[in-house]
Amino acid sequence: MTTYSGTSLKSGLKILIKNQPYEIQYSEFIKPGKGQAFVRIKLKQLLTGKILSKTVKATDVFYSTDVTEISTLYLYNNGFIWTFMNKKNFEHIHVLKKFLCGCEKWLINSSVCKIMLWNNSPISVQINTFITLRVQDIDIAIKGDTINSVSKRVVVETGASIQVPLFIKKGDFIKINTRLGKYISRINY
Repeated sequence: MTTYSGTSLKSGLKILIKNQPYEIQYSEFIKPGKGQAFVRIKLKQLLTGKILSKTVKATDVFYSTDVTEISTLYLYNNGFIWTFMNKKNFEHIHVLKKFLCGCEKWLINSSVCKIMLWNNSPISVQINTFITLRVQDIDIAIKGDTINSVSKRVVVETGASIQVPLFIKKGDFIKINTRLGKYISRINY
């Protein structure tokens, strides 16, 4: 296990605090005119996703954590467990729904995902920020109803529902921001 002092904490570093894995989002070294130097850090708790701020002494010691990211392909699910395949060695990785962080509504077969492992157990799944999906079903837009709403609800091939402009038709491919769950643009093939 690698050790780090408070002064060597940098963004992206993954450390253990009270036996929990954290990722450093931001760090700032401060040397006041009087007194001891310290470091302000913003941390993301990797198991829960909570963000917290902390001030540590420059001399405090932190240990690295065994967190790795692997590139995978989504295969299938049974409603409780989602199965992914490691792209390097073709092993299957089984992930509980609670670790999907809401990305399950955007997954289709062979979606590329990154799975974060801590002590060889999955703790989170991340998908691309922008994905392209086909429109499967559309709510009927009533002619002349554009005064009240300039969008309509559609269902994409994963079953997720999203608001889109009125010109989108069934079978169109649309680009979606998965972090916000919003329509970005229509894709012409």
